[in-house]
Amino acid sequence: MHGQRSDDRLDRLVPIAAARSDTARLWRRSQRATHVVVSPLGADGAAATAEEWAGRFENQAEACEVLGSPLYGRLLRILASDCAAGGSTWDTVRPHAGLRFGQAGPLRLVATAHRLALTDRAGVWAACLPSCGGVVPHDDAALRAAWSEFAAGHVAELGAGMGREVQTNEVARSVGLAYGAAHAGLRNGTRLVELGCSAGLNLRYDHYAVRIGSLVLGSADSEVQLDPEVLAPAGSAVGTLDGGFDPAAAATLPGIVERIGLDPHPLDVTTPDGAATLTSFLWPDQVDRIARVRAAMAIAARVPADLRAVSDTAAALVEILEGPAVPTLVQHSIVWQYIPTDQRWRITAALEDAGRRATAAAPLAWIRFEPDEWDRTRVALWLRRWPDGGDRLLAQVDYHGRWIRPIPPPFVASIR
Repeated sequence: MHGQRSDDRLDRLVPIAAARSDTARLWRRSQRATHVVVSPLGADGAAATAEEWAGRFENQAEACEVLGSPLYGRLLRILASDCAAGGSTWDTVRPHAGLRFGQAGPLRLVATAHRLALTDRAGVWAACLPSCGGVVPHDDAALRAAWSEFAAGHVAELGAGMGREVQTNEVARSVGLAYGAAHAGLRNGTRLVELGCSAGLNLRYDHYAVRIGSLVLGSADSEVQLDPEVLAPAGSAVGTLDGGFDPAAAATLPGIVERIGLDPHPLDVTTPDGAATLTSFLWPDQVDRIARVRAAMAIAARVPADLRAVSDTAAALVEILEGPAVPTLVQHSIVWQYIPTDQRWRITAALEDAGRRATAAAPLAWIRFEPDEWDRTRVALWLRRWPDGGDRLLAQVDYHGRWIRPIPPPFVASIR
């Protein structure tokens, strides 16, 4: 996940009048699908209280349950109760009470515990985690007791972990990114650039096996196998969508010769520390997901990428786009809302300027895998290309790549 956060309150505030409506609940759940709960700040922007932090733990518990982690759903509710009572959980987070909701304090805490368990420094807690070969206790009392024993012996480490940025790199988003790249019309000699790259795992999707119906993108025998459910648009049949539309037609991944990732805090998962950090932010009862990320990290060790730590993403992108004129694909996934508004405008302007310079020999494409403005419980996959222009909605996709709904033409905006 992109480490940079926007201060734009429009990205955070849920309209009060709709706070109890079904629409608001769906909106909140869609925001949590990025693994970060997006909610208002504490009163007057001040450090949040124990009660407000308890609410953060409750909100994150619901998000984890929705996204398939019953263990974290239970644990975070236990921590919420302890925090509200002013217990040891509040003692741990209080020095970091000024963290914004979007900085995901609850995930920082449980990820630190997961990291300690993964590195054999938390035996009692590791025994509760499937990712460490453990078994989740059936009752909350046993889970609470195991956490309390572990936390009492690791006060300093848990406190230090609250200062670590959340880093996730959902490999299954390559389902959408690879589908977009396959329709970008780029061929050999392509430069791939990712904004908010985290560990850069989604810069390597041409080395994964991405199966979308009859379409197989990448390497069929890859250690990373992505096989989402393919949904048809309303009223259509899967196979030949919407009167004969075939999502596999003319779909070819470009030949990628350069991979560049931009992020304020990129992770180098080819090092033991980077691999442990990324794995720690995965949820310990989602062992299949952990196995997939570990397989992707093994590929990353063989397929180099240039991950750049940047404080100004827009300026870094301008520098790249003003470089040699080669086929270029720029992509990002669930990151736009975290980039400051002024940088979003500058990134868009940089791409449009580069688009005016694009040629048939050196085309430019921009793939956006971001929340659907019409239904934020899903992602909209958009592709904009130069020099031929046009902005096309390619597909609707699950946040974690579990399903994809290809959209047939003519869902194209007349942007030039």
